[in-house]
Amino acid sequence: MDSWITAKTSASMVYKDAMPPWTFEFDNGVTFIGALPYARIEGYRPLTLDLYLPPTPRRSSPSPLLVYIHGGGWRRGDSHRSGVFSDFPQLLSEIAARGYAVASINYRLSAEARWPAQFEDAKAALHCLSKMAEELRFDTGNTYVWGVSAGAHIAASLGNPWTYCNSPMVKQGCNTIKVQAIAAWYGVFCFQTLQSQAEVIGLPLTPHELAPEWQLLGNPPGSSDVPKGASPALEITSETAPTLILVGKEDEKVPYLQSVQLKEALEAANISHQLIVYPDVGHSFICTHDSSITRETNLQALNTTIQFFDAKAFT
Repeated sequence: MDSWITAKTSASMVYKDAMPPWTFEFDNGVTFIGALPYARIEGYRPLTLDLYLPPTPRRSSPSPLLVYIHGGGWRRGDSHRSGVFSDFPQLLSEIAARGYAVASINYRLSAEARWPAQFEDAKAALHCLSKMAEELRFDTGNTYVWGVSAGAHIAASLGNPWTYCNSPMVKQGCNTIKVQAIAAWYGVFCFQTLQSQAEVIGLPLTPHELAPEWQLLGNPPGSSDVPKGASPALEITSETAPTLILVGKEDEKVPYLQSVQLKEALEAANISHQLIVYPDVGHSFICTHDSSITRETNLQALNTTIQFFDAKAFT
């Protein structure tokens, strides 16, 4: 019959989202591709990542890949924000302008799914990125991960090549990408010691089911029921990636001793590492009595992190 409709149809139900991700170019020539779906899990929202591709002249050879994992206590946050940086997408574009392909990923939050869902999602993102690499000209054999707070915990877990492949999604991407180095800012690295370390330094952590750690794990952080693989400081092997650890001495959300413990575990395994403890600042490197110290410390941490990656990615 005659009709003005020209809609395409399929022989079966269509589940793929045909809405294209948004794309634009920053003033520095970096191409942004936003909300790229990397996994669809039955019963959950589509999981997405944002890509920042270096300017065309820098893409004559495959770019190193830098994956950013956001914080937020595993229960909030997204790929567009980080700590005190007021325009984080612009910051990521500046990193990409140095020659990196930068991927900022979203993952399931603790109200959506408990651990190891967050690790599974990060693995799935790496697997998806490996399939994009040839077309978008980045080198997954030259991959680095930067995580802050909850994201630092996930990043440190990715740096350990332990096999946690019970999930079909993780099995699919288990050995897709080997992470070459990790930068972990003010993270939780051992749930078994979290409470005792807080008590040692007089830190009043939120008790029981109100704690973000409880919501992630489904039980108290100090209990014997902490899932295997949830504490990356206890999973260090001779194959763990070199790691840069940055933390504020006055952190009131996560004991800085968590970072010290990770450093000691890396040292015992003879893994290349560096720990920097910044005085006068807390979580997110915030100094409550002097905003200039907040700014200076965050810029120092950022420069140290990028220099750490540069030394490995461009040699």
